[in-house]
Amino acid sequence: MKLADDETKVAEYYFKGLNDVSNMSILTNRRLIVIYGNAEESFPISKITAIRLLFHRSMTMIIIGIIIALIGIALIKGSPVVGILGLAIGGAMAYFGIKGKTHLLIQQMGGDKKYVVRGKDQKLIEFIDAVNSKLS
Repeated sequence: MKLADDETKVAEYYFKGLNDVSNMSILTNRRLIVIYGNAEESFPISKITAIRLLFHRSMTMIIIGIIIALIGIALIKGSPVVGILGLAIGGAMAYFGIKGKTHLLIQQMGGDKKYVVRGKDQKLIEFIDAVNSKLS
């Protein structure tokens, strides 16, 4: 990804960790660039109508995880391996349900684009604040 001569970087956000350049978003004075995997998308600031963040916890995943963990606890005496496996899987499901997902929604004239990040990330919120200040 190259920036034009008259383009300056305003803010950046790494989706999967610090300096992971294959999963990042860059705000310049002219556009919003989203890079993920082998793809790169560029959204001109003048075409973006709104940027929204939606945070969602999965109650279904939490409940199913707790049920599986309880079944695993009940099975530990009869079959320790199956019991511990059930407890681990149920605990992981409950954890990811509680951690939730943040959906980044970019609305523009040609349609909407959504990106998902696990958890509620303060750096993403700050990045979106920078984008919104550029839009207004």
